[in-house]
Amino acid sequence: GSSSRCADSASMRNLRSSSEDLRRHTSTFSQKSYGPACYPERVDEKIYGSFPKRKQNKKKYSFSSLKAPKAVLIAIGMMGLVIGLRAILPGSPESAESVSMLEVNPTIPLDPKLTPLTETSPIPGDLVVPTVILGVPSCQGLKFTDSKHAGQDVCKKQQCLGVVYMRYVDPSSYACANDPSLLTHPCDLAKCPKAPKPPAQIPAAPAAPSKAAPAGSGPPPTAPSAPIPYFPGLTMPFAPPIMHNKNTKPLEPTKRAKSSRKTKEASIKISSLSEADPINDVGYAEGKRDKGTFESAKKLWGSDGGPPTSGWPTHAFWQNIVLGEGVDEQSSITVLPYIIQAKENGLGIAYPYVMSTSAQASNMFDLENNGLHLTLSGKSKRSITGYDLLSVSLKFEEKDGSYATATLTQGDPYVSMEVNSAEPEAFRILSSQSMVLASRGEGKVGDNATICDPMAKVSSRLKYVEGSIFEVYTAATDETWRLYTFPSTRLSCPYPKNAKHPPTEINFLDSFKGVVRMALMSNCTNFRGKHCFEASGLPLKPAQAADVNYGKTLDAYKDVMLKGGDVSYDHDEKSNTAFLTLSYKSKALTSEGKDVLPLVLAMPHHVRAGALAFDGAELVPGRHRSMVGSQLPIPADKLELSFNLPKILWGDDRPLGKNQVNIVKKSLEVDENYDLSPQWQAGVGDPYNAGKLNARIARLVEVAVQLNQSKTAETFLDKLEKYQGIWLSGKSPNPLIYDADMGGIVSCGCNYDNCNGKCKAKCTNAGPKEPNGCPNLLAGATAAGMDFGNGYYNDHHFHYGYHLYASAVLARFRPKWAKKYLQNILLLVRDVANPSKEDKMFPRFRHMDFYAGHSWAGGIFRSFINGRNQESTSEAVNCWYAIALLGDALKNKDLKSLGLTLLAAEVHGAQTYWQLIKGNSGYDTIFESNGVTGILWSNLAQFQTWFGQFTWAINGIQMLPFTPASEYLLQPQWVKQQIKPFDKACQQSPMCTGDGWSPLVCMAKSIVDREEGLKCAQKLKPAVFSDLTAEGNGNSQTNTMYFIASRP
Repeated sequence: GSSSRCADSASMRNLRSSSEDLRRHTSTFSQKSYGPACYPERVDEKIYGSFPKRKQNKKKYSFSSLKAPKAVLIAIGMMGLVIGLRAILPGSPESAESVSMLEVNPTIPLDPKLTPLTETSPIPGDLVVPTVILGVPSCQGLKFTDSKHAGQDVCKKQQCLGVVYMRYVDPSSYACANDPSLLTHPCDLAKCPKAPKPPAQIPAAPAAPSKAAPAGSGPPPTAPSAPIPYFPGLTMPFAPPIMHNKNTKPLEPTKRAKSSRKTKEASIKISSLSEADPINDVGYAEGKRDKGTFESAKKLWGSDGGPPTSGWPTHAFWQNIVLGEGVDEQSSITVLPYIIQAKENGLGIAYPYVMSTSAQASNMFDLENNGLHLTLSGKSKRSITGYDLLSVSLKFEEKDGSYATATLTQGDPYVSMEVNSAEPEAFRILSSQSMVLASRGEGKVGDNATICDPMAKVSSRLKYVEGSIFEVYTAATDETWRLYTFPSTRLSCPYPKNAKHPPTEINFLDSFKGVVRMALMSNCTNFRGKHCFEASGLPLKPAQAADVNYGKTLDAYKDVMLKGGDVSYDHDEKSNTAFLTLSYKSKALTSEGKDVLPLVLAMPHHVRAGALAFDGAELVPGRHRSMVGSQLPIPADKLELSFNLPKILWGDDRPLGKNQVNIVKKSLEVDENYDLSPQWQAGVGDPYNAGKLNARIARLVEVAVQLNQSKTAETFLDKLEKYQGIWLSGKSPNPLIYDADMGGIVSCGCNYDNCNGKCKAKCTNAGPKEPNGCPNLLAGATAAGMDFGNGYYNDHHFHYGYHLYASAVLARFRPKWAKKYLQNILLLVRDVANPSKEDKMFPRFRHMDFYAGHSWAGGIFRSFINGRNQESTSEAVNCWYAIALLGDALKNKDLKSLGLTLLAAEVHGAQTYWQLIKGNSGYDTIFESNGVTGILWSNLAQFQTWFGQFTWAINGIQMLPFTPASEYLLQPQWVKQQIKPFDKACQQSPMCTGDGWSPLVCMAKSIVDREEGLKCAQKLKPAVFSDLTAEGNGNSQTNTMYFIASRP
């Protein structure tokens, strides 16, 4: 988001974001994972701090005390030195009840007196939390040994699965905990839970949860009497798949039924919006992008299909694959529940695990080391063959005619590829970690499972397994994947020390023509992977990790494959409700799948908007976890959502009382002579700040009309006609132009010069008529940062939302002006929210991600490994609100419905993922405690803004600008929760008051208590509304007082 930042903030964004691919390393594992986008140093050191090396202090561990050497890091994992209570030799498997393992970093000397007393549990390898874990009967009698907490009792009864956790939470203390709050308050005995008697060292498989409360996708059921084998190359116990299908009743899939609700098609007729050509009909200049960078971008689309002739998507969930290198891990995309890398020869798939701190919540992944890769075996080329609002389709092709295609659809729990391999072993599954493969035959009752047993003697090992349903266990990540093939096929067995078929490779032994599908069945097979932990690093309880029926769910819906989808919408004025439907296309892979609904994952905002309330929608066993909350599997070919619409639109439908009128009138008298500086009157500047200033005048018009101050209103309307006309006409010194290469309205750019205040402000660049005359379209970070990245499609809905609001007010009161500029105005609407498939000049719904439930702001400068991003949801709301107002003013029902639908969806998304009401969000508690998200990425939520980590900025950026729509956006419960830290932080910051943010505090206060808001506003100094302030330039004293006075 670009609201109210310093002039070079977009350039800084490009520089800062290069740190986004920083990788977390630990001294123990040196394992790569991905985390923060910027400001990585902001980490709560009491929980996750990076600590310097410390001298070893050899002490003895005992039941009565713990004096831990500070250099020792103890964890369970896939790497390092494995020490058992007794030697575990290849070929000598041990039972689960007799085996205990302890892993120690081999680079650090271990105290020889250290004795592991009971089974330990794993700790994620890439958490930078030095941790000591010892199994002891209880915490009773354990003491802190550091100087800070010496003599204090460690929290009593802190067992989890029979293990006591001694957490290293700051450079000077150890603590014992089994819930996240104790990591922050290690000595608060009142927070210690009353734990029951600890369970057995290895818990029994939990019971399957009910449909009403599905648990996380967890381990498959294992044969109770089967020993846990150890084998060469793997240091983690392997729980085998179901040994047979006897008495295993399959889950009956849900059949199709007709929907009871109809909604308007999303692609409204082109004539209802505009058919005007931006260049030939409207008169905008043609802009051409830097040839080198543009041609490079075109190549990423591939030759089979290629980029659209115009109207390129710029904010799609899959945008990364046509940015940067396009095929590397940096260009991976988020297709929840997976992270997917669209390589040249196939797909890389990773299932992310969640890691949270007070500074950020992340979907962590490592495709290179922990991903599965479904690829053709030879050299291939990749092409994008199609896309829609919910999917992107890819083709991978080799010279010999072998090819594979994939449609990556949002909400699909399967990853599917249609394969046509001309030769044996032309298609394969690769991984950097060891895999174990098992076949379940055709999945019929009574079929025996066949396992590629790595413990078997070499002479008796199977060379391959055959069937159509397989399971793949990945050792390092502790995951079990279901693998389906249509038709049946033979797969090579992966074995340690096997040169032809190593443990990291599974080959399709025969030529194959059909469909391959993979789906995560369990992310915590043996309670030893990164997924098996809370945000704090403490293990999940079995009920949180396991759902033994999820495999049945995957089997039941394997025969129908998602193939993209579309969106439809409508609104009902009588009930004041907006309706939004995500409709999925699917393909049956067998005769059994023709009448079966596909399986779709519903996110938290879908469920809150009623996705389970229509047409008998039901949950089936299973759940996927992400940083923003759970995804629940639903058999459905559509997700039907509904939203309440705002009760007020323009604002004047709520009359002010006499006292309130007098208060606002006094402020209007102060503002009645307001005018723009000569620079902005002439249009010398950027479209974002110009839009804010013009919208400020438009708000003054609205208030003046409501107060019956017609003369003042007319004066402001005269000014607004001129200033808004300069920008809409494309004749400003920094003109809006049509990007003929990618299809969009962008600003040309302005090399600003005012001779250090000694001459009239001007733009010194030549403009669109000359080659390279538009600096915004040049290559490089400088161009990408100009005008807050407008030329690279950053934040268009923020920028143009203000212009559309000003235009809507003019359309309401000056219809002749609106008629003159109608096509120019609609160009901005089409740029940010074109709903029509027929409009080839612009992409459909540039910013809105209908599955994610909100829009994206970040543009096309480069790929970021954390994907798309958006900061200021309130400015996105302002844009959709303006479109609804424009439709109302023009009496264009389709335009109004478009605006209201986008407005309702964005508000719902903001209230779900940015406005975090404590105890009621899907984030981990430690991040949720902030109460607000500053920037949300596809894989990262940050407590910060692009221009700083200030509490006042993080809250304020989710509130501005204040308009009548703010009442619809800002939940009173959330504002009440946030107002104290917002107010306190602002009072303590000269920057907050100096840049005009303090009026936001007052307006926010009024949502909770109007009188308190009024008292706050009456103390404000005039300077906070100055045009020279970063935030105050878009606000006014009149608007502030009006908002406060109009609170119900």
